[in-house]
Amino acid sequence: MSGSGTKPWWQAQKELSLTRKAVKPSRTAYARPGDSFLIVTEGEVTEPVYFELLRESLQLGTVKVKIQPGSASYPKHVINSAADEITALSRRVKKKLTAINEVEKYDHVWAVIDTDVAVRQGIWPDVQQLAVSRRVKLAHSTPCFEFWLLLHIVGYTTRADLLNGTLAKKAVEDALGQKYSTNAETAKIVIPTFFPKWPEAFKHAQSVRDHHVAGGTPPPGNPSTDVDHLVCALNDAATEHNRGIEL
Repeated sequence: MSGSGTKPWWQAQKELSLTRKAVKPSRTAYARPGDSFLIVTEGEVTEPVYFELLRESLQLGTVKVKIQPGSASYPKHVINSAADEITALSRRVKKKLTAINEVEKYDHVWAVIDTDVAVRQGIWPDVQQLAVSRRVKLAHSTPCFEFWLLLHIVGYTTRADLLNGTLAKKAVEDALGQKYSTNAETAKIVIPTFFPKWPEAFKHAQSVRDHHVAGGTPPPGNPSTDVDHLVCALNDAATEHNRGIEL
């Protein structure tokens, strides 16, 4: 028996556990297990190859996660393609014309886009506004998706010489020490070699974002990426034992 004024051991353990939970940082989940996704990409090859690998790694079904390239390699077209697909799905549902491998709605709609051209043309604010109006979330990278890939290969970097997509692709090739291109044959061979490091890339993307915030860099910072937000959402949608990151 415990002495006078001494708490039973089990009560002390319970209070300690509650204290730890109270001080432990928490976040709002980006998605729930079983949620469905539509991911429309600007690139026709690299991004679909990458997200198919991620879908398979998290063991998310093809019915729940649809990945498709946009109608054209331009941010506004990608956003509109995603929104148009949602409208078309709604019409199929109303007419009872959905296929067996289709969901009746998507819980999350994302556009994976590059910012280099939009920033250079001064229309980046318009792109963001369009995404909001069409209810499409943006997983954007500056200057392009290859910066997200670079975080897998070299780790954390805020190198200032990635001024456009061409230079970013060259940086990936140099870091790999082998040929890299956006054609299907090369992408399917190269991307799996560094893909397993996606949890580390996720953390590096957050650190790069923190770097730009601390420095007061006007968004989107070059280089930077918000692809980690989409990756986090997909991770949240997976069953707990299939997740690659725990937050």
